[in-house]
Amino acid sequence: MPAENTPILLEQRLVKTDAATLQCSETSLCLSDDRDEIVLSRYIEQYSLEGVQWVESTHRVPVSALLQWMLAQGEAQTLKHGHDG
Repeated sequence: MPAENTPILLEQRLVKTDAATLQCSETSLCLSDDRDEIVLSRYIEQYSLEGVQWVESTHRVPVSALLQWMLAQGEAQTLKHGHDG
C-alpha cells in the first residue's frame, strides 16, 4: 500500500487469559488501493503451550454504500446563518 494509505489502528489488545495463554489482537481500517472500498481488518494471534494459532479476517464495503447508509441513518445537523435587521 502507498504511504498515504496507511491503516488507522482502531484497537490493539494483549490479553493473558491464564498462566500459559496469551492472545494478541489488532483491528484496523483503511481504503482499498483503488480508494473505492473501506477495508476493516482484524488479526488475532493466540500463544499457548500447544503452539501459535492465528486468524486474519477482512470486511470490505464500497465507500458509496457507506455514504448512502450514513445519509439514510444519520441525523442531519443544520446550522442557520442570518442577518439582523
